[in-house]
Amino acid sequence: MHSQVNSSIVLDEREETIKKLLVNFCDEYNSYVPDADKLELRITGGWVRDKLLGKESHDLDIAVNVLSGEEFASKLLEYTEKKGIKVGANSTSLHTIKKNPEKSKHLETCTARLFGLDVDFVNLRSEQYTEESRVPIVDCGTAEEDALRRDATLNALFYNLNRNKVEDFTGRGIEDLKNGLLRTPLQPLKTFVDDPLRVLRLIRFAARFDFVIEPDTLSAMKDSHIRSALVHKISRERVGVETDKILTGNNVSYGLRLLNHVGFSESIFNPGVLVSTVYELNDKDLCEQIRHFDKKVSSRIDAATQHMQSFTNSLKSANDIPLLQAIWQAVLQDKAATKTFWLCVILEPYSEINVRLNPRKQSLTHYPEVILKEGLRFGKADYDTVSNILKNTSGFTTFDRYFENPSQITRSDLGLYIRQYGDHFPLSVAFGAFSDYLKGVETENRTAEVPTPDGLHLPFNETAFHEIAFQYESLLETIKSEGLEKAADLKPVVDGKMISKALNKKPGPWMKDVTHEVVRWQLDHPHGNAEECIEHLRSVLI
Repeated sequence: MHSQVNSSIVLDEREETIKKLLVNFCDEYNSYVPDADKLELRITGGWVRDKLLGKESHDLDIAVNVLSGEEFASKLLEYTEKKGIKVGANSTSLHTIKKNPEKSKHLETCTARLFGLDVDFVNLRSEQYTEESRVPIVDCGTAEEDALRRDATLNALFYNLNRNKVEDFTGRGIEDLKNGLLRTPLQPLKTFVDDPLRVLRLIRFAARFDFVIEPDTLSAMKDSHIRSALVHKISRERVGVETDKILTGNNVSYGLRLLNHVGFSESIFNPGVLVSTVYELNDKDLCEQIRHFDKKVSSRIDAATQHMQSFTNSLKSANDIPLLQAIWQAVLQDKAATKTFWLCVILEPYSEINVRLNPRKQSLTHYPEVILKEGLRFGKADYDTVSNILKNTSGFTTFDRYFENPSQITRSDLGLYIRQYGDHFPLSVAFGAFSDYLKGVETENRTAEVPTPDGLHLPFNETAFHEIAFQYESLLETIKSEGLEKAADLKPVVDGKMISKALNKKPGPWMKDVTHEVVRWQLDHPHGNAEECIEHLRSVLI
């Protein structure tokens, strides 16, 4: 793949103003210090890459050669005050993040607000790693050392503010950017063993920009030492952050295929530090089930990513399934929904697995929740939603009963089932349709094939597609005709106080089942009122 790359950096008005301020300050500072102490500033990281690709970026990281970030920012603000230069609101308050290797902050970083934009200042640095930890020994370094420590050549490009030019210390960054090629500045295997997180970062950039990974770099990613280092050297929070970015990127299927190809799937989608706890506290048969499903994660990703594009294209081109089309399109246009969709697809093999995690308690936790909460450190919104969808779509569901014989399903059956999903019912439909399609087609394992950004173009099973699509379209038409689109928002026509008074009973746990019966009656009697509902309750409860 070839990318259109600008020959120079084009600054917007605010960036030009910031540059002028910084260069003028450097000129004055440099006029009274020895040559060895003269300031030189470079914008580093993704900003340079994005600018050369013609994309906007407001993530300004500036590397300083001879001062710490805080020293530089403090002297800069002294300069602006002396000169009477107004740099915007909150400019006098500096935010300094001290060195904290455990949180991946290896040198002090200082943030100053200039003309409404947060700008980070940090030293140029060098890194040395040990076998025991991904946390490097970091020291101030040269521009070349700083460039060579980065994850990819095209991310190692600098924009020298003083000289107004792009610097490519690896000698390959510009060319690799033009060719859409991701490679490490140094020997790839050592680069990844030092910090296995770089594998995930390169995969993330590949999926974001539709770039390819250079063959030797891709080969090094498959080394078993890398997978071991990912488990033992990298915090699950960091793994989760990179996985999240892959799942919300521009080409999720490509990112997942790359993860699968290099053998990272099982190392990512697992319970993290709770692996041993799961196997210690649960019976042998359940543990064997989990091991069996662990091996299915890779094949599940392989099958889903093979069929995703053709399934989407067929939905778009179909003329007689407008309701399913609308839901599918809405899910794919929402990055959070897309992420949840993929997590459901990947973790579906574990849908009916519940595990014990506390030796003092018999309570069980849904295994997909454990993977997301402990293995990837995702938030409650993620693991609650995924767990809820997977629990409610497993086994023989109300939808399955509808597909088998629509006439046997009442309005309340559908309404109560929809309510189980809350606001995520459309997402459950998209997931259900795609999952059902996957179950109906045979898929050859293609994990070993080198993934490409444009994906696989496989023969499409039109028979299976149309059967699934028409089933779900019929279901959605029934939901629409019955006025159940907002079933999740339905409020009970009578509340707890009214029920307690009418039945002459004190409030208590019994009311939960009664409230459920109220909603069921209400769904079957959409025009009924409170008095009629109370009469129904009396007839069934007294």
